[in-house]
This record gives sequence, C-alpha cells and structure tokens, in this order.
Amino acid sequence: MRYAEVAVDAPVSHSRTFSYSIPDGFSVEPGQLVWVPFGRRLVQGLVVQLSPTAQVETTRDILQPLEPSPLVSPIGLSLGRWLSRYYFCSFFECLSLLLPPGFKAQVRSRVSATPAAEEKLASLNQAGSWRPQTAEAIRKLANTRQMGEGEFTHLLGRNGTREVNRLVDSGLVRRQVDLPRVRTFHYECYLIPTVRAAGEPAGSQKISPRQSKLLEAVQSYNQGYPVSLANKEFGRPAGMSMVERGLLALEWIREERAPLVGNNMAGSSTSPVPPLTLTSMQADAVARISRAITDSGTITDPNRQPRNFLLHGVTGSGKTEVYLRAMEQVVRAGQQTIFLVPEISLTPQTVSRLAERFPGRVAVIHSRMKPREKFDQWWQIRDGEYDVVVGPRSALFAPVPDLGLIVIDEEHEWTYKQEEAQPLYDARTTSLELARLTGAVVVMGSATPDVETYYRASTGQSGRSRARLLELPDRIGSPREGEKQEGQKPALAQVSICDMREELREGNRSIFSRELAQGLKECVNTNHQAILFLNRRGSAPFVQCRDCGYVLTCRSCTVTLTFHSTIARLICHRCNRRIRTPRRCRQCGGERIRQLGIGTQRVVDEVTGLLPGIRVERWDADSSRSGTGPEQTMAGLASGEIQVLVGTQMVAKGLDLPNVTLVGAILADVGLHLPDFRAGERAFSLLCQVAGRAGRGPDPGRVIIQTYNPEHYAIAAAATQDYSAMYRLEIQTRQAQGNPPFNQLAQIRFQDLSATGCQRQATELARLLRQRVAARGLADVEIAGPAPGIPERIRGHYRWNVLVRGRNLHRFLEDVRLPPNGVVDVDPVHLL
Repeated sequence: MRYAEVAVDAPVSHSRTFSYSIPDGFSVEPGQLVWVPFGRRLVQGLVVQLSPTAQVETTRDILQPLEPSPLVSPIGLSLGRWLSRYYFCSFFECLSLLLPPGFKAQVRSRVSATPAAEEKLASLNQAGSWRPQTAEAIRKLANTRQMGEGEFTHLLGRNGTREVNRLVDSGLVRRQVDLPRVRTFHYECYLIPTVRAAGEPAGSQKISPRQSKLLEAVQSYNQGYPVSLANKEFGRPAGMSMVERGLLALEWIREERAPLVGNNMAGSSTSPVPPLTLTSMQADAVARISRAITDSGTITDPNRQPRNFLLHGVTGSGKTEVYLRAMEQVVRAGQQTIFLVPEISLTPQTVSRLAERFPGRVAVIHSRMKPREKFDQWWQIRDGEYDVVVGPRSALFAPVPDLGLIVIDEEHEWTYKQEEAQPLYDARTTSLELARLTGAVVVMGSATPDVETYYRASTGQSGRSRARLLELPDRIGSPREGEKQEGQKPALAQVSICDMREELREGNRSIFSRELAQGLKECVNTNHQAILFLNRRGSAPFVQCRDCGYVLTCRSCTVTLTFHSTIARLICHRCNRRIRTPRRCRQCGGERIRQLGIGTQRVVDEVTGLLPGIRVERWDADSSRSGTGPEQTMAGLASGEIQVLVGTQMVAKGLDLPNVTLVGAILADVGLHLPDFRAGERAFSLLCQVAGRAGRGPDPGRVIIQTYNPEHYAIAAAATQDYSAMYRLEIQTRQAQGNPPFNQLAQIRFQDLSATGCQRQATELARLLRQRVAARGLADVEIAGPAPGIPERIRGHYRWNVLVRGRNLHRFLEDVRLPPNGVVDVDPVHLL
C-alpha cells in the first residue's frame, strides 16, 4: 500500500481524512500515530486506513511515526469514526479519546537567520513592505545562532506567526523542526556484565580500583545494576568506559510501577467475599443477562436478541449484586468489564465493593489521577492485567483487550454527557455503539431511569438503542450465602413534605422546619447518622445592597457572586473569580450589604449551632478542592465519626450507609423552575436518590422534604417515590411538545467576545436552517431560536443558541457549515 488515510489534529470537518504517501522504507499500520505536514504546520495524525490510491493527485509524505506500534485497535478506529459522524466532531478529536494519556507532543521549532539576512531585508524593504520591528528582530536573530520560533514570534509582535512565514518564504529565515517521540513506556537503564567480563578471572582486567568495585557491584546484582545508581556511587565515566571496552553492557527494561492506592485496596483481600443470596427477582434478572452473555449468535445477526438491559430497581433493591454476578460470568470467560460511575467521588466506594469480589483485579482510571499514574494504568489495562476497569465516562475508552460487559450505574445521571470540550459525547449512547462493535452486553441501572431510556426499554423500541427492561421493585436485606431471606423486604424510608410557607406564617425563620430540627436531635441522640441535601454551594448564593437592591455579579459572567464564609470571599461559580465583599454598594454607595439565601456552608453553620459538639462534614465541589477527598469522607461516615453529612448532589449518588436513618432536603425547589423541559425529572430523581440513602440498615428510615411548592408533581411523586406517576406525566407532556424521546434534539451553540457578533451569527444560521426546512418541505424538523444562553455570558464570552428539533437530524445537519466559534451538541442534556 503506497498511501495512508490520516486523521489530522486540525480543525477540519467531521469524518474527514487526508491522503499521505508512505515513504520508501517506511512501514505504517492503521491505528499508528504519526507526524505529518499540514499546510505550513506539522501536526500529529493517526493512520486510519492504508490504500493503493490517494484521494488527490499530489500528496505529501508522512514524516515519521511517534510510536512504532499501533495505539488504536480496529474496533477503536470504527468507534472513532462513528463518534465523528454522530457528534459532528473531527475524526482525530474522537480518536484522541482512545489514545494513551500524554500522547500530545509539541513540535519544537527553531529558526536561524540565513547568510546576509540583514542586507537582503534592507534591499527588499525599499518599498516599505517590512516593519521596523521585523528588521530589529532579524538583527537579534543574526547575532544568535538559533532561537526558538516562539521567542522569535514574540519579538515580531502583532501577527508574529504570519510574519515568520513571510520571512521563511522570502529566504531570510531558515526553520528547523524537531519531531519528538511520544514516550509510551517508562524505561530504566541497567548495567549488566558481558560474557567477556564473566569469563576472565577477577583482577585480570586492566581497570582502575573504582571500575573494579563497580564490576563487583554489577556482578552481585542478579537483574542488572541501575545506571542512575552507578553514576551516583562510582561516577559516570567509570561505567561508560567499561561499556566501551566490552566489560559491561546496557539493558533497557520497562519499569513496572507499584499499583495505585485504589488497587492496593483492591489487592488487600486475599480471597473473594462470598456472594449474597439472590431474591427471585434478582435471580431472574441475572438469568436473563447471563443468557445474553452466552448468546452464540454473530454480532451482525438481525435475529439476535437485544444485549442491552435497563435494570430498574428501587434504592436498596440489590442492583449492584446483579452487576457483580454478571461480571463474574464475564471474568470466568476470560473477558473484561468496564464499570462506569457518574462521579469521580463515587469511585473509591465502588472500587472497595468490587475489590471484595475481584481482589487485585480492579483498575481505576479518571482525570484526577496524576499523569504518571494514569499513564501506567492505561498500559496495564491494555496488557490485560485487570478484569474490571472502574471510572467515570472517560473510562469507557479504556483499552481492555476483550470487552464482555459494560455496566452503567446510576444511568439517569447527566454527568455521563461531555459538555466542556469536543467531542460532546454521551457515554450511555456511545456504550451501546461500542457494545455493538464488540458483541459486549450493556447493563444500565437506576432507581430513577432517564425517561427516554425507560420509554425505549418499556415499549420494546427497535434499533441500536433498544434494551430489555428488568425490574427490581422491592428492597432487600443483606443475608450472606445460606441464610434465609424470606420476608426480609425493608420498606422504603417514610417521606414527609414540610410546607415552608406554613413555617413562615407560624413565625419560624430558621432554615430548618420544626420537624427537621427535632428529627436531627433525635437522630444524633440515638447514635444514628443524618444526611442533609442542598444543591447549592457556599454560604449565601447572592449578596445584595438593601438600600437600592443592587446584586453583586461577576464582571466576566452574567451570574451572581456567591459568598463563602470559610474564606470570606465572593466567588463566581462559573469562572472562579474571587473578590472581597465590598463595604459600600457600587451603585448607590450604601453600606447595608447583606448576604442572602442559603448554601451548603450555611447549612453546616446552622447544624453546628443547633447541635453543638457533633461532627458535621460538608461534601461538595468546594470541599473536594480544599483537600477533603471522598476517601476521607467515606471513611469518616463508615466509622461513625461524621454524624451529619451536608452536601450537594454528590450525597445523592450511590452511598450505602446502614446507619443513616434521617435525610433532609433543605430546599427541594432548587432547579425546579429552570427553563428546561427536563427540570421536573431531574428534581424528582435527585429527591428520590437522596431519599434512598435512608433506612438501608436494620432501623427504619425517615425523609423530610422542605419546599415552597408542595403541590408540584415532581415533589409529590418523590414523596411517594413513585417513578411511574412521574413517568406518565412526563411522557404525556413530552409527546405533546414534541420533545425526546419522540424527537431528537441538536443544539447549535455560538460563543464570541462580541455580543452583537454572537447574536448575528446565530440569527443568520437560524435563517439559513429555516430556508433549508422550507426548501426540502420537511414537516418533521423545527428550528427554535436564536436565544441567548443562560447565563448569557461566561468567562467573557457571550452565548447564543439555536435549537433543532425533529427526526433524521444527522441527514439534515450533515453538510451545514459552522463558523469556528459554533459547535453542534447532539442530544444535549441541558438547553440553557
């Protein structure tokens, strides 16, 4: 094959590749990372296909590989192509998800002045086409042998990159490029004795006393003597001289790193913990999943039964045990499992549970790991050293050799959607495609499944996303193998709604209703634990002047600043800008500046005042960044040292604490009235999930929901933990409005430093899309907007959105060209 189709690291249209010639003597394979010229730049590229012909008549050569072997498997290449087409993202960006950590390497470019460059510049500059700043930069470069291109560009000032290219084209400057290799492994260099050294009697070699001692040291080591140690103990010349004389040789050995903390925990158990006794409903679910795992039909067989499952079970119904049984079957068959969790903070608890069943065979991978740890872990997973890989959405792309099962715990969580950087993929949707390519089974579990997922599973919809519905309607106890389980069906926690309007009318100005305050006292006095949930960080969500009503906002974002009492600062939760609380109002000069509203830190302060002497811990994004990791928090809860846990949505996900008997939702109305059609569903899910933390042990649980909207359907359904009631109302409303699952959504987002420019681009695109709908006579495609984002400005960039609703949206949007600041978000989870 003379040519290679390469996906390049450049802003190009989705799925596009470029043809490059394979130089004589070169050997490249699909999945290999290479350096290629692209325009005036040198960029990384990934070979996706070899071909006897090229797409164009004239091609350029591949310069050199970054790694001698392929880094992406054929299945990975197929998944990357699907991601590129489905999410309208460049092919390379999608494939980068599958590459090892730290694969990015910067081209080191240096420049030097050609002979007589100053004189040539003077003669060319007679027409005034070169700036004085350029002439000065050339003079400095001529006085230096070489200079980094970045430094030289800085000397040229404005439009420096364009000026460098002009100088190179004019023959005044010579550019030299060093192409680094990606370090895929860490190697340690060792000294080993040669046959010659071993064959000669001691003392016969004509070497110095220091070299003699070095030789003795090397011969005493069975696995080689580290060069770094030899240089330190005997000096570098001693070792290198003996290598040149043939008495010692150098050997490079791949360094094996110690397991990570999570894997130390995973390997702490010498034998697996015996499984629990299954209920009849659990056993039925396990049997159905097992049949799918052992299904011998081919991947492309149209008659093959669905291999995707939605496990809908109430909180505490034993979904995790079903996962574990399926994982055991996959491991026995010599395959691997990817276990996805919605939050990094849940990883330690999940690893601990899985490590009991698979000691020493559980790997952890997520973005908060140190680069070196993540790098080593990636390669160990690829080498097949682990049976189970645990992590958030990015763990889906771990290079497991033979994938047999994908578990998606808490399937309803929106955090499975990437929203910050391209590609804007959804791990749930992507996992179904990965399973289709590999023949793996997908098990999605939740007590409050995503409405769209539940609709597809309950109606038996066909297609790539079809799944079979499995139900676990009852809670279970936790007897070990051989114990009877009949009659052990603990009820869900008792839920009561507290109308805070009535509390105000009766003179209670506390953030706690009288019922919750009394419940907290009783809970602590009986040596139980409580969880208080509020989905707002900080002490006060806004600061206001009581004289004129002015509210302090971030100067880079159109959001209010939140007061944090722990650091006595106002913080923007969008861009992290921090300022002191002003003594005077910026608008009227008044001094009555007040912090209003409540956040998690305020709740901690109030609990401490209500129950002095007890230990109260806060668990939210701020506490995680300040050094209190999830491991320490979980250890404190498990030991009973933490008596009250206050937190945001982190406390609603996956915690299994038998001693928690009280849960309080401080303000259930947060997020309930956002202009998003999923707002009610999200409020219901959060309340049900946090309510499910209570009553998991032998003592009954109690949940108190404080609200100013007790009649809202989401709160009423959450009080009875009635998913069916919420689902019926949601599905009726969505069908009437044409929202998913009855139509697909794609949101086209624009960001620009100019408010008018951003609005103009969004308005123009909306006009063109409406013209396209009319020209094609599409009755099932609707264009909404443009509309400003909420908030309208983040980090100095204004935001405008255009929403496309309908069917077959990929065909409709396939050839739509967007400006560089526009991006398509397919299946968005937020519409703000």
